[in-house]
Amino acid sequence: MVWIAAIGVGILAAVVMAVVVPRVRIDDDEEAPDFAALVSRRSVLGVGVLGVAVAQVLWVQPTWTWWLWVPYLGVGAAMAYVDWRTTFLPRLMNNLALGLMAVGGVAVGIADWRALVGAVVGALAAYGLLYAAWRLSPGLGFGDVRLALLIGAVAGQSGASMWALSLFLGTALGAVHAVVHAVWARRGEGRPTYFPYGPALWLGPVAAAVWMAAL
Repeated sequence: MVWIAAIGVGILAAVVMAVVVPRVRIDDDEEAPDFAALVSRRSVLGVGVLGVAVAQVLWVQPTWTWWLWVPYLGVGAAMAYVDWRTTFLPRLMNNLALGLMAVGGVAVGIADWRALVGAVVGALAAYGLLYAAWRLSPGLGFGDVRLALLIGAVAGQSGASMWALSLFLGTALGAVHAVVHAVWARRGEGRPTYFPYGPALWLGPVAAAVWMAAL
């Protein structure tokens, strides 16, 4: 059952990469990249494989939580790749994930209404927390704030501990990436000092689920 879901996540990730990413437009930013140029056979395959890989977290998650995990991981894999390559988290992709998760939330609510409440509260709380951080930190993009809705929902359905650990580990992974990137940037003239924060945040719930299962 897990492998079927994992393959589904991989297919969703590949389809989003191949079909949705070329349609992304950001008209109010002159520095926005050509997202269609990111799409190739290699990138579509790579994102699909990434989706299957991260979906192995489903082994340690109850099946009723998969309704939120599958779109989170599937669309999120493509979002993480785009952010990694461009430092942009397109609203179109975030809204797609949010819409699919909202539909999945109905099934979660049928299975456990408290989990649905946790997902909604978790999404809003994570959004509020990242919004406050965005207001205080010039290095944080608003795409990361929108991503927090997805992170808070998928983590919040499993309780407050999972929610808190997801945000903590996502932030910790981002801090490690920041240090590594800073060292890399100093070793070469002209290397960019900015880096994408979204992939680390996105991996937060995955790391938290594995951590909690290992305890």
